[in-house]
Amino acid sequence: MTKFVIALTLIICALDIACAAGKVRRWTDVQGRKIEAKLVGYQGGMVSLEMENGRVVRFPLEKLRERDRERVMQNLPIDLATASVDIDKLIWEGLKRANVDIKEQRAALQADTQIDPTERNKELARLQHMEQMTHPTQPLSDAAFMRRVYLDIAGRVPTYAETQNFLRRGKGSAKRAALIDELLDSEAFVSHFFNYLSDLLRVRDGISTGGLGDLKTQAYADWVKDQIRSDRPWDKFVTDLLSAKGYLWESPAIGYLLTDQGMELCNLSNTFTTFTGTEITCAQCHDHPFEQVMQIDFYRMAAFFGNLSYDSTENDRLLGHIQSRKKDFAEGAKAAKQNAADLNRLFAGYNVNLGDTAPENVVKLPFDYQYDNGEPHQSMLPGVYFGDPIDVSAADSPRRAFAEWMTAETNPRFTINIVNRLWKHVFGIAQIEPVDNIPGHLDGQAQNYDLLKYLERLMVEVNYSVKDFLRVLYNTKTYQREACYTSPTLSMIDRGEFHFPAPILRRLSAEQLWDSMVAMSVDDPEASERRTRILEAYREIMSVDWRLTTYTDARDRLQKHNQLGRQTNNNQMKRASELPLPNRVGTFLYAFGQSDKKYIENSSRDGTIPQVMELLNGSLTNKVMSADSKEMVHLAKSETSVNDGIDIIFLSILSRLPKPMERDYAKTLVPGDGKGSDYSDLIWALLNMREFMFIQ
Repeated sequence: MTKFVIALTLIICALDIACAAGKVRRWTDVQGRKIEAKLVGYQGGMVSLEMENGRVVRFPLEKLRERDRERVMQNLPIDLATASVDIDKLIWEGLKRANVDIKEQRAALQADTQIDPTERNKELARLQHMEQMTHPTQPLSDAAFMRRVYLDIAGRVPTYAETQNFLRRGKGSAKRAALIDELLDSEAFVSHFFNYLSDLLRVRDGISTGGLGDLKTQAYADWVKDQIRSDRPWDKFVTDLLSAKGYLWESPAIGYLLTDQGMELCNLSNTFTTFTGTEITCAQCHDHPFEQVMQIDFYRMAAFFGNLSYDSTENDRLLGHIQSRKKDFAEGAKAAKQNAADLNRLFAGYNVNLGDTAPENVVKLPFDYQYDNGEPHQSMLPGVYFGDPIDVSAADSPRRAFAEWMTAETNPRFTINIVNRLWKHVFGIAQIEPVDNIPGHLDGQAQNYDLLKYLERLMVEVNYSVKDFLRVLYNTKTYQREACYTSPTLSMIDRGEFHFPAPILRRLSAEQLWDSMVAMSVDDPEASERRTRILEAYREIMSVDWRLTTYTDARDRLQKHNQLGRQTNNNQMKRASELPLPNRVGTFLYAFGQSDKKYIENSSRDGTIPQVMELLNGSLTNKVMSADSKEMVHLAKSETSVNDGIDIIFLSILSRLPKPMERDYAKTLVPGDGKGSDYSDLIWALLNMREFMFIQ
């Protein structure tokens, strides 16, 4: 059956190519040369073009101009079973082209007798550095692959039991693919990918700047985790965020717009940066100097959100009704007054009904607008500056129309943006850097243009399933190679000269580091002390006909409301996704660069002196070292042989066995000669190794 489906798919796609080509048309190469021909095939990077006289010529795809390359690539089939191989081939072709180009540059440089010798040597050194990164690194061992894939998908190192289970499965690529599938379907992936999205979307507890406040936006966090868990297609997920309406407990997706409550201009800028990788903030004050977006375009797009309403009129009316019945409340006048004030906060402050019912679109051109295409204070009608025009009347609200335009396949930046971000999530460097400033013209900007366009088609092919897209990337041979220890320079990245022989060497994020140490300290890192979901309880508390409730019942519901999601300890041994967002100043996660959730992707992996002190002397290190009743330390102390105990510690922290010299030195750190030996000094030493801090 499978072979039949694949064969049928190939036949249909071949017909699609024929239909797309069909007629003789003009093809243009990068030098501007033209030929009249029709497309008859594509294989191995070569396009087959049949001229009017019947002669078929084969031409390298990369030598065609951008529009013609897109015409070819958009009509080629993608077989998901071989997509990982296709990506490897595109990377290999890019590496070969780069290597040939570097050799030609070196030959021309050496033949140039006019250049200053010092400048020649500098340029030769630069070319040598670039050439080193055109050679693929060695394939990862099973142990190194396991550690990397756990960190990248599960967000933590594997436990001793998980390490043993994988290494005993035998050899072959099938067991690696099985582990990737297992991790993508795990709760650990939900936890780790939520950390990624909470940084991108600025998901935080409360609504005020700094992540504080009383609005129960943890319901929004619960909802985001549910979308990850169910693998909600990315385009539909984004549509939900941009078009949600109602109360937070009814429609938690309104949390995205509540993040910028009352700041439609800031929200538009953040939305474009997040979902199209385009930075248009400059156009809020003047025509953009680098993007083809004018100031008036910015305000036209902001007008899609100009009727946003944060309605509490009904809440105020119900509040008055409840307060008029406070005689039901038996306590003293002072307590009744306090509870009345608390109820006022509940209704007027927490109980926001997001909608599109504002009587007037509040978006107008600024008072100091100086261009000829508009007047100061002029009201704006919704409109976009690129892509297909939007028919607002065809949608139930301007926001809905904007969301459908934003997530459409015809939007030239939406799909490119998410594949570019996910590629960086996996490989450490995006195809286009920086990820929040994708130019309108991609050719010459991407590290590997043909690969980027293939990834765009792949995302469409998997119906915007983030899991399926990541599954393909993790199964590539390129991903499963040793990290590049020679880092590309900023100028190389800016000029698109890094061609991905392997993922770059990456430092653990704050969440990966924390979660890895949690995994060493508890029996089950995914099951231990999970943050209590509040979404269902929130709905139960707030979904009531307040016109029929008593004052006492309203007061009781308020008390339950105030207890929702309350946590007193920021350093409980649970996954980072289950702790307050963001963690407060002075905590481990804060010290290691967790995002403050104020700005898009505001986390940091830079090293600092406080981080060194935290690992050397911090409370978390001591917890890992002294967790006698938990898996790693307990298992090591249960062994009658110190050698076996050392193996357990190494496998739990570094996911590998010690080398002979390491084992000899480790024995000097473990007092005792058998059961009950103290491994704390060895644990401390391994936690402070650079090998533990990096994804190899």
